[in-house]
Amino acid sequence: MRLFSWFRRKKDTEADVTGVGVTTIEKFGEGLTPNLRALRFAMTVSDLMLSMGVAANSVVSRALDITETYCTRPVHIDIASNLIMFSQLRGVEKEPLTLIRPVTGRDVNYMVPRNVQNLIHEIRKGNISLDDAEARLDEIIQKPRAYPWWLVMTGNGVLVSGVSLMFTSSWQAILTAFVIGIAVDRLVFYLTKRTYPAFFRQVIAAAFVTVTAAALNQLAKYGVSFFADMNPTLIVVGGIVMLVAGLAFVGSIQDAIEEYYLTANARLTRVFLQTTGIVVGIMVGLYIARKFGVGIAVSPDPLTLNIVQMQILGAGVATIGYAIATHTYAKAILWIGAIGAAGLAIFYESNNLYGISSVPASGIAAIFVGIVAALMSRFWRTPSVGIISAGIVPLVPGLMLYNGLMQLINYPPGDPLFFKALGTLFTVGSVGLAIAAGATLGSLIGRPMHQRLTRTRNVASFANFMKKQVELSHRSKLARMALSGHHLLFSRRKTTPPANDADVEQ
Repeated sequence: MRLFSWFRRKKDTEADVTGVGVTTIEKFGEGLTPNLRALRFAMTVSDLMLSMGVAANSVVSRALDITETYCTRPVHIDIASNLIMFSQLRGVEKEPLTLIRPVTGRDVNYMVPRNVQNLIHEIRKGNISLDDAEARLDEIIQKPRAYPWWLVMTGNGVLVSGVSLMFTSSWQAILTAFVIGIAVDRLVFYLTKRTYPAFFRQVIAAAFVTVTAAALNQLAKYGVSFFADMNPTLIVVGGIVMLVAGLAFVGSIQDAIEEYYLTANARLTRVFLQTTGIVVGIMVGLYIARKFGVGIAVSPDPLTLNIVQMQILGAGVATIGYAIATHTYAKAILWIGAIGAAGLAIFYESNNLYGISSVPASGIAAIFVGIVAALMSRFWRTPSVGIISAGIVPLVPGLMLYNGLMQLINYPPGDPLFFKALGTLFTVGSVGLAIAAGATLGSLIGRPMHQRLTRTRNVASFANFMKKQVELSHRSKLARMALSGHHLLFSRRKTTPPANDADVEQ
C-alpha cells in the first residue's frame, strides 16, 4: 500500500508540473526590459571599475550616472567587500528589485576604466542610447585596449632597473635588474595562468628573486667579473618594489576614509596577505640559498643611495615602467614619470633640508602626488587611482622592508637588538600608511567640490524618493525605518504621497 501511495503521489505531482495551467519560468537574459538591462549594464560597469582598484565611492557615483539616465525609478547602490548590490526602490510598501554580483578578479589595465568613464560621460550628457551603450561596453570588455605582452614585460623590467638606478650607477647592475624584472613578470604570468592564489604568487616570486640574487652573489665569488662588486641586496629591493607596487593600498585607505568599511577591510586584508607573501618568500629564499651554501650578506644597512640627481632620475624611470606595465594612457606616461620624480624630490626636500622624519615626509610627498593626480584625472577623464599608484612607486619603502627582515633574521628573539628589527618593520608600516593617507588627502584637496557632491549625491536619490512616499510624521514603522539617517536631507514641509506608481516613476 505504501508503494502504491508513493507511486500515486509521484504521478499526481508530475501531472501538476506538466499541466497546462502551470506557468513556465522564463530564463534570465531573454526578453529583458530596458530597465533591467540598464541595471545589468550599471552593475557590469561597477564590477569592471572595482576590479581595477577604483574607490567604492567613485564607483557608486558612476553607476548612478547610468541608472539616473536610463531608469525611471531611483536605485540604491551599496558595495560590501567583494559584493555589488543594486536595489531599485518601488515604494515603502512594495518589494524592491534587487541584484547582487560578486566582483570578478582581473589584471590591472587602467585603459579599461578610462574608456568606461568616457562612455559614462557620454551617457550622462544624453548622447547615446542604451543599445549603443551596451554595444560599446561589450566592445570594451571583449576587445580592451592594451599594450602587447612584450611591452608590459619590458615595463616591469624598466621599473626594477629604475629602482636600481636610485642606488647605483653601475650599468651591469641596472641591466641585471632589468633582466630580473622581466623574469619575474613571466613567472607571475605563468602562476596567474595556472590560477595560483595571489598569496602564493607573491611567495614564489619573492623567493625566486632572493635565490637569484644569492646565486649572482656566488657567481661573483667564483670570479665572474660581470657580477663583481654587485650588491645582491639591490636585486632583492628592486623585486620587492615591483611586487609591492601593484597592491591597492591607496584605494583601501580611501574606502576606509569614505566609510566603506567592509570594502576597505577586504582590500586591506588582501594587501596584508600579499605583503606577508613577499616577506615569507624572501625568508624562504634565504633559507633555500643557505641550505645550498649560498648566502647574502646580512648587514643593517646593505645599500647606500646614489646621488640625489640620479635618484630622482631613477624615480622617474621606475614610475614610467610601472605606468607601462599597468596599461596607462599613452599620452600620460611621461607626465606620470615627472610626477614620480617630483614626489621623490619633495620627499628629500622635506627630509634633508627641513629635517622632517621619513614618515611625515613620505606623507607630504604623497599629498603632492594625490593633488596632481586629481587634477590630471579630470583633464584625461581617467581614474586618479592609476596615476597615484604609479606616482607613489618611488616612495615605496622597499629597502627599509628588506633591512627590517635582515635584522629580524640576524637578531632573533632574545637578542638585545631584536626590538630594533621590530622598530624598523613598524616604521615600514607607518610609512606605507602615511603614503596611502597622504595620497587620499591629496585627491580630496585636488577636487573638494567633486568629493562633496559625490558623497551627497550617492544617497540623495534614495532620500528624495522616500520623501515622495511618506510624510515626516508618518506613523508607519516601516516608513520611519526607511527614512532613518536621511531626515536631514528633507525639508520640514509636508509632502503628499503619490496616488499610484505612475506618480513615482515621474
